[in-house]
Amino acid sequence: MNKQLAPWPSLTDTFLDVNGRQVRILRSPGRPAGTEPQLLVHGLGGSSVTWVPVMEGLAAHGPVVAVDLPGFGRTPITDDPLTVQGYLDFVVDVADALGWDTFTLHGNSMGGLIGALLAVQHPARLRRLVLVSPALPPRSPLDFLRPSKVTVAGMFPLLTSSVTALALGLVGLAGPELDARRNRAALSLIYPDPDEVAPEMLDLLASDFAEDVEGVDRQRALVAATRSIACLWADPRTAWRAIREIRTPTLLLGGTQDALVPARVLKSVAAERPDWEDRMLDDRRHALMLEDPEAYLEIFDAWSAPAQVA
Repeated sequence: MNKQLAPWPSLTDTFLDVNGRQVRILRSPGRPAGTEPQLLVHGLGGSSVTWVPVMEGLAAHGPVVAVDLPGFGRTPITDDPLTVQGYLDFVVDVADALGWDTFTLHGNSMGGLIGALLAVQHPARLRRLVLVSPALPPRSPLDFLRPSKVTVAGMFPLLTSSVTALALGLVGLAGPELDARRNRAALSLIYPDPDEVAPEMLDLLASDFAEDVEGVDRQRALVAATRSIACLWADPRTAWRAIREIRTPTLLLGGTQDALVPARVLKSVAAERPDWEDRMLDDRRHALMLEDPEAYLEIFDAWSAPAQVA
């Protein structure tokens, strides 16, 4: 069933048959002059709706599809391993189902980690790669022992509200006030001021969590995917080997106030790959396409000029 997203009339909320499984996608058909398909992959715990603010702008380059990974949004789990590699294989299957031999991949957080590994395993498939605060590990696991001030400041409210909710929930005392505080702390990882977020965007973000969808187990997917990412971070050699081996033209975006992927990690990635275009934006956080879609589109449009294509 197709439906339009009311505040974004050019976007369609629909399902795509991928090897017999119904996969939820948001799509924009692209403008007539656009010939470069854009596949958008969300981060851990997110869904396709995190890309809505930039989809209409990206449609100038070609057809745009944002996909829900299995267990998130409204894509059910079948026999998926719910690992980074499993999600990588799933993204390739989605591109096949769309009939896209080549495409540009935009990946945020875990989606960026998936994109980096996909660029190495399937180099012929990607025309460009956009990594938005990708979940790439520091060079050494010892770096986790010295979190940045931004990480401590950003994560502390979320951790304390979540621990409190768990403790109170065990005795049946957790209520809407605490839920609201935890949700606000989570939004603060993306937006400097959650009170200024457009109501229609908040409603859209919340809708994927408010509705129970058959076969979708967000908690299971979250735990399994987190475990998979942790394994890659505990031994960062695989991720850093991928960083060195990528041959796809790559744009690296991050924010100096990102509490989840510190700017110092992305700066070390940029130092390893001086041939990449990298932009660390002052006072920006973990999901630039949500926080500042105008800046996202301006940077991508400038970078993706024809001269940038290898």
